[in-house]
Amino acid sequence: MNRWAVFLDLEGTSKIFPENELRLYVPFDAALDALCRIGMNVYPETPYRLFAHQVGGDGLIIVSEFLEGKAEISISIAVLLMQTILKMGAVAKGGISEGTYGDYTGCFPSLKKYEQVGDRTFAIGRGRLTIFSTMGTALINSHKYTTRQPRGCRLAIDKALIDSVPDGVVIHEYEADLLIIDWIHTQTQTIEKIKDLAGICIPTTEKMESMLINYVESSGDLKNTEWGINSLHFNGCCSL
Repeated sequence: MNRWAVFLDLEGTSKIFPENELRLYVPFDAALDALCRIGMNVYPETPYRLFAHQVGGDGLIIVSEFLEGKAEISISIAVLLMQTILKMGAVAKGGISEGTYGDYTGCFPSLKKYEQVGDRTFAIGRGRLTIFSTMGTALINSHKYTTRQPRGCRLAIDKALIDSVPDGVVIHEYEADLLIIDWIHTQTQTIEKIKDLAGICIPTTEKMESMLINYVESSGDLKNTEWGINSLHFNGCCSL
């Protein structure tokens, strides 16, 4: 069974983390808090439950219970989380696609003979082995759309998920199978519903434009590279 998946990855971690760990933890924590609010207050029950995992320290995957017929929910959640991260002084890139997802713990039978000392955690002498037990093409595909060109803090979506563009979603055509969503200017009814029910406060569009421009301008040499130019262009903050 295919399910939609959103993959988000904080940008600049290799530089930010060694200089100031809080610049990573604070925005990522804000995104986790927003996601928990969404799951608890907006989509707590079948068939709209959300399943999320932190991946690799600065990555986050959110997978749906089922594949809805429209992409508005996945887009709206991704946009709100990226806006939350920007509000807290960082930026992320993201990808939305679909695929299978499940718990693959049973695929590691050799671990049954080792002492389990926690949830998916095993003793290896005085050390520990922790297993990331969930996997599937939903993770693979959404990560692929996160890391594909174009570079920048942009939100890409698999075009196969969109029969028609939801009202309020601002999209750029990029490749035959890939669309770029302007996560600064996209405003959907679902976003407003989520903000209201989850109590998520987002700055005005004008303020977010200013915050993104300032972030790119403060990125040093990166601001004049493909990364900086795309980050502003695909989010409606400048024209090429």
